[in-house]
This record gives sequence, structure tokens and C-alpha cells, in this order.
Amino acid sequence: MLADVLRQFATTTLILVVVIAFGAAIKPLSSGSLISGWDTMKYLALAMVPMLQFALPFAAAFAVTISLHRMAQDNEFVAMSVSGQSYLRLLAPMCVFGITLTITVAILTQSIIPTFIGRMADAMTSDLPRLLANSIKQHTPFVQGDLIIWAEDIYLDSKSDDERMALDHVAVAKIDENSRAKMYLTASAALVDVQRMNNQTSMYVGTRDATQWTRGEGNAGILRGAREGRLTHAIELQSMSNRRPSSLTRSELLHLRTEPDKYPRVANAAIDLRSVMNRLNFLEVLHQKFNETNSITCVTLPGGRKFVIQAKAMRNGTFVPPITVESIRGTGDSSILVPNSAKFIVDQLENGDVDSVTLQMNDVVVGFGEVGENVRGELVVPSCRVDQVTPENIDEEDYRNLLLIADQITNKTVQRASARLKASVVAMHSTISGRIGQRWAVSFLPLLVILLGSLLAIRFANEMPLSVYAKVFVPAVIALLLIFSGGQMVRDERDLSGFLVMWSGNVGLLALVLFHWSKVRLT
Repeated sequence: MLADVLRQFATTTLILVVVIAFGAAIKPLSSGSLISGWDTMKYLALAMVPMLQFALPFAAAFAVTISLHRMAQDNEFVAMSVSGQSYLRLLAPMCVFGITLTITVAILTQSIIPTFIGRMADAMTSDLPRLLANSIKQHTPFVQGDLIIWAEDIYLDSKSDDERMALDHVAVAKIDENSRAKMYLTASAALVDVQRMNNQTSMYVGTRDATQWTRGEGNAGILRGAREGRLTHAIELQSMSNRRPSSLTRSELLHLRTEPDKYPRVANAAIDLRSVMNRLNFLEVLHQKFNETNSITCVTLPGGRKFVIQAKAMRNGTFVPPITVESIRGTGDSSILVPNSAKFIVDQLENGDVDSVTLQMNDVVVGFGEVGENVRGELVVPSCRVDQVTPENIDEEDYRNLLLIADQITNKTVQRASARLKASVVAMHSTISGRIGQRWAVSFLPLLVILLGSLLAIRFANEMPLSVYAKVFVPAVIALLLIFSGGQMVRDERDLSGFLVMWSGNVGLLALVLFHWSKVRLT
């Protein structure tokens, strides 16, 4: 009886896995991410393993239902029960099969499937030059994370195994979580170098005749131009070392609880908090320096032009009128600028460290008191260093120590950033609990549907086989939907209701198993 079930199970599983894996490959195929037959076959092969968690329960239920239903129609169960065999003993092989499959699915979902999900993600970025070249040749933007790259043409360097690319008339944009541009760059040409190290792929972009706009503090725009330059940070591509929680194994998820800094959302929130505190500390030092003489001096990094700013007061980096700015060139020549308003915008690196300041002036009288005096609506001086003011950045990286430092600061901006960091840690724990719980709930599904299919096959021997299987299939689908819905609720920090929903489907299947077992025993 078990041998017949296993034959049916093997055939059904193979068919379901291939069909479901092909469905998983539809999105990459339609988006052009898979650009060759070999890419498609490789992606399908990787997708087959994660699809086992869906295929195995339904294939097992189908095999058990069809095989046992045929035996029930031939009155084989009646004959065996008349000869003294109990239904409990007759169904014992199906119980063993169900327990074995449950253990198999548990191992797959907790350890093996997440690894293959990570490999599927890496497969989309493993051949970066071809993916980028394919996008550009199709005149479509290449999107990677929060960066978008577009160019008119691309040239690959075959001598470096296509790890170096030249782009003609290129545009690069960086967007925020609301899909608004926070940086865009246009250049007549760009050189892209691909670097692969420690399972991490990065792109370094150099530009020529480039113009870059960066959204600064308060949505103020800062425009820079350079004949030659580079993006200040490499474009990091998705890798095994920086994966989504769905591609982390159970042991990796549990390890994440002890090192939350490795969770992207916590790491980003910690950087935001460090950035806010660094900015606040820097502004305090600026105010102290300004209050000594009611003036402050800054020098531009490219060119060495000096600006001496005098004002009535300074509040949070904004100067209080009347304001006068003396601009001193490298030759010693000077001119007076009289802005209606002026402020320092603190420029910070992506790790939160203060790098420089941008002097932004509005309604500026240029050459005050000189021949040719004129008015400018806005004047922006980027990349300035303030004389005798050195940024004292917080080097602490552990989020717990950052929170201890933040708790001693009463500034509302710091407190809001601290609250976001605490919320991200709570969300991380909910995500971990939701992922692990969801995988356990899926693991119990095979045992329950096998037992339910066995009992229904015996009880409804006079009905059509597919009609009997439908009685198993529909509750199993509902249970699966409840498992994933409950898992999402837990990840949304609704732990109690999420776990109730997650396990309610399995509890319902167990109730059906007990109900039909009580009916079968009476026959």
C-alpha cells in the first residue's frame, strides 16, 4: 500500500514542482532579467527547491487519496478489517509517511529552502555586465535597489572579462523610500568597474563632464559640476551577506537576535540616529565658535575661497539678520555679499559622519557698495570647512550604546530617531518570530493533509476520486493562506492575533481529521 502511494507521490511531486517553479520564473522572464536559455534553466533549477514546501503537501495528499480510494472501491479495506486488521494498523504506514514528510519539510523550510532563496536572488546579480548591457541595449533603465542607471550606449572591456564598462551619455538617480529623487547625476561618459569580494558585488562609477544634484536638508537642492569625478560610494548589489529575512536559515535568524546591527532596518535606523547626534554636536560646536565674535569663517575645499560671515546671532545653523558675508579669493581680492537670509547645511556621509557644510544664501546683494552691484536670488557654496571647527563624530556602532547616549539628550529630533531605532529592533524580533513560526506551521501541513486524505478516501469510497481529493485540497489551501497571512501579521507586530491566525488552519485540519476518524471507526 505504501509503495503504491510513493509511486504516485513521486510522479505528482515532479509535475507540481516544475509547474510551480516555472510560475516563479515568470516575473524574471517578463522583466528581461533572465537573458539566456542557460540563465532560465539555472533559475528554474534553483526555484524547484523552495517550491517543494508547496508541492510536497499537495502531492502527498493527492497520492494518498487516489491510491487509498482505489483500494477502498475494491473493498480491500473491508476485507482487511474483516480479517482482524484495525483501521489504526491499516493507516499506520500513512502516519509514518506523514511524519517523515513533516520532518523533511521542517528541515527544508528551516535550513535548505532559505539558502536557495538567497541563491535565486544572487543569480539575478551574478552576471552584472550582461544584465546592465542588456538593459541599456534595450533602452530601459537598469534598476538596483535605490539606484537607477540609464545610458545611450555601453561598451564592454573583454580584456578584463567584461568587468569594466564604458557608458555613453549616462544618467544616474538615487531615490528614497517614497520614490523621490534624492540625488541625480548626468554625465557625457562614465566608467563602471565591477568588483567581487567576499561574496559581495559592487560597482564603482567614475564620470566625465558631470553635473550632480543632491537634495539637502529641508529639501534644498545642491548642484555641483566637475569635469571628472566619482560617485562617493560604491553601488552595493544584493549578496548572501546582505539578504532578506526570507533567505536566512533558522540558525541565522536566531543569531540575528544577538546581533541586531546586522539587520538592515536596524542598521539604517542606527545610522540615522548617529547622523542626527553628529549633526547636533557639530552645530553646538559651530554656535560656540560663532558666539565668541559673532562671526565665523569657512573655506571651500576645491579652490580655497574664504567666506567670513557676520550676523546678529545663529540659531540651529541659521544666521539671524543683519548678515554680511565677505568673500575672499585666493588672490586676496574680496567682495561683500549681503544676503537676506543665510544658513549652514550640514553635509554628512552615508555612515552619518559630518563631512563638510554648504553655505546657502537667499536674496543676495553681490558686490555691495561696489560698481556693478547686483542681486542674486540664491547663492550656494558647497563643500566648506569651518575654520577651527573639527567634527567630533560618534564612532559608537553598537545600537545599545547609541540608545544610552540618545537617552541623555532631550532634543526632540534625537528622541524621534531613537524611537525609530527602538521600533526597528522590535520589528526585527517580530519578523524573526513570524518567519520561524510560519515555517513550523507549513511543516505540519503534510502530516495533517495525508491523514485527512486517507480517512476521506476510505469514508467516501463511492464518490469520484477527484471529488474526494477536492475535500482535502480546499481545506489545505485555506490552511496555507492562513499560515502566510498569520506570518505577515506577526511581522507587522501583531504577534498574538498573528499566531492565532497562523495556526488556526492547522487546528481546523486537525479537527477534520478527528471528526472523520470518529466516523471511520464506526464503520
